[in-house]
Amino acid sequence: MIELQATMISLAPLHLGTGRKRGTFFKTFDYVPGRTLRGMLGYYLYNNNKDLFEKLAIDEDCDMGKTNIFLKDAHPLSKNEFTVASPIAYLWCKGCYKLMGYKETECKDPNCLQEGTKISGFITKSSLLTGKLEKGSVNKQIDTKCPITRKGHTSPGSDFELSPYHIESIVPKTKFGFNTVLEAEYVDEVKAALREAGIFSGLGGFRSRGYGSVAFKNFKETPVSEVIEERASKISEFSEKLLVTNSSLLLKQDKNSKNSFIGFGELSGENPFSEAVRKTLAQRQIKGSLLVKTDNGKPKQRITESLAGGWSIKHGNKATGLVPCTGPGSCVEIESKSPKALAALEVYGIGERTNCGYGDVYFIGGRI
Repeated sequence: MIELQATMISLAPLHLGTGRKRGTFFKTFDYVPGRTLRGMLGYYLYNNNKDLFEKLAIDEDCDMGKTNIFLKDAHPLSKNEFTVASPIAYLWCKGCYKLMGYKETECKDPNCLQEGTKISGFITKSSLLTGKLEKGSVNKQIDTKCPITRKGHTSPGSDFELSPYHIESIVPKTKFGFNTVLEAEYVDEVKAALREAGIFSGLGGFRSRGYGSVAFKNFKETPVSEVIEERASKISEFSEKLLVTNSSLLLKQDKNSKNSFIGFGELSGENPFSEAVRKTLAQRQIKGSLLVKTDNGKPKQRITESLAGGWSIKHGNKATGLVPCTGPGSCVEIESKSPKALAALEVYGIGERTNCGYGDVYFIGGRI
């Protein structure tokens, strides 16, 4: 397997639908979901390279052991550095933006002494190492559009059933960190497909109105074995370990349930999270495990909630619906004697639909 990274640049405004609309206002995410990237690449391959489409099994929705490509969320770059979801367990000084120590609520700098605050959104991993906050963000714009009718492209009157609508979008020339894991034999074909799909297919909504064109540059290929070895070496240096969700984490309550499980604890004697971890490691034939730390029987966690959505390529591009799940930046204290297993979980993800960007995690040193 190969980790393929690139810089993805928006050539036109990007609208990445949140699944929610307020009146005539269409809001956008400030990152590119992995499911959107999968849709762009899958649509292009289905129409132009059906053989590669089938070899990648890019349309697989359930069994992650069958697919040969895992597309992750593309976050905005910060000074050309990839960013991750900010851990909600961490506090940063409101004045000097330094990382607070464990259970500290006030800055220790005598020239500052500001209180701490949680930081949402995306930050660089180096922020967690240096303790100095560097955020990744995007600039947005709002465009007002008029409905297109058979009589022309003009704004209907107040008594007409159609009315102008407003599109929030990410401005052109915004850079994102693209990251995917795939079989080595398909790398060159996928790179070529991404270059063409970004221009001719585009991603996100309102593509017929000129939105969604992107370009891929500065491709970097690294064997997954090297990625795991490097990350395992760094993870082994942490005496206390936190798992942080870098995207929404989608877990089934049980095999027969369509409902999702939120958090990292047990449910009626079962633990969907632990089972999902075991499944990922078993699929990739990697030994090891992790144990969630508890306090009075409850996981030592800080969690947010979000909604998982998307489209099923396999079932006629039908919407999968919105499902509550554990949100990005959620944290839990863990124990593990296998840094290699933790590094593998960073690469392949945990839970359902990891080929669509869900279940992406990373590990840092720290406590709740």
